This record gives sequence, structure tokens and C-alpha cells, in this order.
Amino acid sequence: YADTRLTGDIYTGGSWAIRNSTNYKIRYRASGNFNVSFQRQRIGFSGLPSLTKQNQFFVRWTHNQDGRARPNSRFNTSVNFGSNNHFQSNLSSTQQDYLTNTFQSSVQWSRTFPGKPFNVAMSARHSQNSQTGNVDVTLPAFTFNLQRTSLAKLIGRTQVGSGLLDEVAITGSTRFEQTMQAPDSIFSSRNWEDVTFRNGIKHTASASTQLRAGFVSVTPSFSYNEFWAFQSLQGQLIETDEGIVEVLDTLNGFDATRDWRLSVNASTRFYGTFERGKEKRVQALRHVISPSLGLSYTPERQRTEEVSLNDENWEYNPYSLNRFRPSDIRASGAVNLSVSQNLEAKVRDRETGDVRKVRLIDNIVTSANYNLIADSLGLSDIVTRGNTDLFNRMRVNFGATHSAYARDSSGQRINQFLWETGEGPLRLTRANLAFGSNFKGGEETAFPWDCRVDYNFDMRKSWMQATQMDTLIVNQSARLRGSIRIAEKWNVDVNGGYDFINRELTPTQLDIRWDLHCWELSVNWVPIGIRKSIYVRLNIKSSMLKDLKLEFRDSDLPFLY
Repeated sequence: YADTRLTGDIYTGGSWAIRNSTNYKIRYRASGNFNVSFQRQRIGFSGLPSLTKQNQFFVRWTHNQDGRARPNSRFNTSVNFGSNNHFQSNLSSTQQDYLTNTFQSSVQWSRTFPGKPFNVAMSARHSQNSQTGNVDVTLPAFTFNLQRTSLAKLIGRTQVGSGLLDEVAITGSTRFEQTMQAPDSIFSSRNWEDVTFRNGIKHTASASTQLRAGFVSVTPSFSYNEFWAFQSLQGQLIETDEGIVEVLDTLNGFDATRDWRLSVNASTRFYGTFERGKEKRVQALRHVISPSLGLSYTPERQRTEEVSLNDENWEYNPYSLNRFRPSDIRASGAVNLSVSQNLEAKVRDRETGDVRKVRLIDNIVTSANYNLIADSLGLSDIVTRGNTDLFNRMRVNFGATHSAYARDSSGQRINQFLWETGEGPLRLTRANLAFGSNFKGGEETAFPWDCRVDYNFDMRKSWMQATQMDTLIVNQSARLRGSIRIAEKWNVDVNGGYDFINRELTPTQLDIRWDLHCWELSVNWVPIGIRKSIYVRLNIKSSMLKDLKLEFRDSDLPFLY
């Protein structure tokens, strides 16, 4: 079946809008919806130079294939594209659309082959930023994937006793993409000189195996990348009357570049248990530590080329027109170390006496690496990330980044450790904390309510050369989303937040809905901000007659409709 609805707006100032919404469903095949809107805005007074007119549109299309239609292939779409600032200048936009700056689209088709270790996929992608006005389109994108499979199976040696070939796992992929980057004004100006086209092919392959040495698991691996280009750049310096000019020529033809990486990783687990006794409420604690030590080597790959003229040098990347933009790779011989930890408790319930496991800390990971080949600053930042659920109610995420190097007067790291200068072992550079929880209360017949509260804290240090000190840059905010039923047919929803640094409310919205049996009354109130407004609507509940309605709208938006 399918249904479609056509609606429109007419304003006394000369602005108007038209919208179409279509839903469809084909049994055992697919379902989806298609929405398109067009609006012509008239801002200002007739006869005045400030009068402006602008056209805006937006398209949304969602299509989902039923898994029973074609079991070995899938076709899905999620399309969102249109004019810049369409929702920011639209009185009817929702709070979520108004706050969204980036819209993305994808049209994907994929196919698997039963009994075969590979699959193929084709897609088209789109990304649009309403603040910068940039539009990125990838069309087409083709991918061939070789799923993880044993080397013995890949070369056809499946008989018993293939030995090491059975233990080596191979994966690979081939990607071809054509991209277009342009400002969103291209749709009206048709100025194709502002468009940048790129294409290219990228091949990847990897091989790995896993060996056991007692309680230690050793995983050697090898990865390989190859880039194919159909256009390349050739640079030259030309001497003119105004001076030396940099010139880039585009050369058509096939070119390729490659790189590879070799690594080996060893990991194990240590368990520590503290028994308190079965008569205790907290009967036992278990601490799990999972260290991992890895060695990796990446050879240097110089892709940047240099041209010279009269003691003037210029470097450029001949692969800048390639979709995947292969760049220079510095030689690296790194030692990678990470330690993962979690903590569990065995707790006896006070009432039932049942014993259950409680995760006190889900995961804490600390990682760093040291480049043995680098001539200076070989140690990376030390990064710690963690998450847990407190009391099975509150999700907590946290992180911190530390540096072990001292700095000069300009704030740049120098090749000297902090402990050598007497400043301590580590210097905190960034930290973050976020937690959120759901709450609910009230009785089913007496003010039932539910809400979610989220808190975010982010801190980083910025070096101030004038004071030779760090300045803390802090972002701290909270957000509340909730609903309450104040009467049998009265519902109130709230969505808002507070910025603790700027001491102001973030975009807030209050929705009130009243069920009047055959009718329904709704009020949407935005109390603060540029979208400060109130919208009242009374309409028939029946879906067939829902467009029979009375509306009142009052807004501080600087538009004259």
C-alpha cells in the first residue's frame, strides 16, 4: 500500500511553502517514506532595498529492503539533502533539525555469495554542512571485500594436514571512489570551476596468525596498501618578471604507490581474587589485568617531490588529486604498550540472599608507544580511557591524556623528560568526564514521569606565552530530557540544558499535548534563544482529517512573512 499527503503554507507577507510526504510498503519486499519540501521566503517590506527573496528545498528518502525479498543482496537508502540553513530559517522546523549542522545521505547495495569468502557493495554518499556550506558527494563507490579466511582455503589446499597454512588468516579489499567537493551554491550558480573532482583505487591486504606460548598469545601480522591513480600532478618553478611562480600541471595516466607494515603483538591476562567470606554481603572481588606488548615496523615512504630554481625550493604531493591522497610516511619502529583492567564484585542480595556479579569498573585502558627510530620525542602521549555503570543506573565515561616531555618558553615540547627538570613524572594535558542516567517515578494514575539527565565536562590546557603558564579551557554542561503526565490526557515533554561556563540555558523546548477525544491540542514553546516562539495547534485526531486545524504562532524571529 501507499499513502501521500500534500500540505502548504501561505503567509500574508508573501512567503509560501509546499510539502509532500509519501509512505509506502510492499509486502515481503520493501518499505520506506519520501518527503520533499519547497519554500519561498520573502523577508522585508516591498519597495525597500532590504527586501530579499530566497528559495529553499529539502529532500528526505528512507528505503528499507525486506530481508526475505533477496536473501543474498540488500538495498537501503537514507537520503537527507537540501538548501543551506533550510531548517534554521524555517518556522516549522523541529528543535532537532534546527540544531543539526551536518546532514548525510547514503544509498547502498550489497551482495554476498553463499559459500564464498567475498562480497561486493556499491554506494553513493553525501555530506553537507549547513554552517560552512560545503558539500561532499561520493558517486560511485565500489568495494570488493575478501572476508577473513585461511590461506589454505584461499589457495584450494583444504585437505587435512595443511599445517601452517590453516593458521594464517587473509583479508583484503579493493575500493574505487569518485568524489566531488563544492560549495552548496553550485546548485544555483552552476559555476563548475568551484568543483573539485577526485578518484582513485585503493587495495589493502593483510595476513595474520595466532601462536600460543604458554599463557601468552602471540599475533604476528603483515599489512599492505597500494594506491592507483589515473591523474597526477607535476610541479615546476617558472621565473617571470614578477618573480618565481609555482605551477602545477595535471598529467593523465596510470600511476601507483605502495606501503606496508609489519607487527607482532603479545598479550596475556592476570587474575587477582580477594575472598571475604560467604557471610559477608560483598563476598569477593576479582581484578583482571590484560597487558599487551607490541612491536611494529613501518618503512619510510617519501611521496612528496621537490623542485628547485635559483635557491628556491618547493615541495608538492603528486597524488593530491587521488581520492585517497597517499602522503609521506615516516619510518617507524615502535614499541606499543597497553594495559586493560576491569574490576568485579560478588554481592549477596540483602532480601533474597541470591549472589550476583556486579561490575564495578567495566574497562580502563592505558596505552602509549615509543618510536625507536625517531631522533627525538619518541614517546607518545599516555592516554587513559574508561567506562563503567554505577549501581546499574548511571553510565560513566572518563578519559585523560598525559605528556612526559618538558616544554620551552613557546610551549613546544622539547626532547627532555619532565622528571629530568624536576617537574614530576607526567603533565596532564586533557581530561573529560561524562555521565548520564534515566529516572522515573510517580504512579500510573498519579503523575507518572521519566527523564534522562546527562552531564559533560571537558578540560584542556593551553599554553600562554605571555604568562609562561597553562590556561585551563573548560566546557561544562548538563542536559535534561523528560516527560510527565499531569492528568489522564495531559502530557508535558521538556528538552533543555544548562551551560555552566557561560551561565546560560542551552536551546530549550517545552511541548504540551492534550487529548480531547476526537480532537487534540498541542503547544510548542521555545522560551529562549533566536528561536524564541510559541506555537498552538488544535486539530482533528483522525489521520484522514488531521489537516483540518487551527493554528496560532508567535515568534521573535526577524522574518516578515
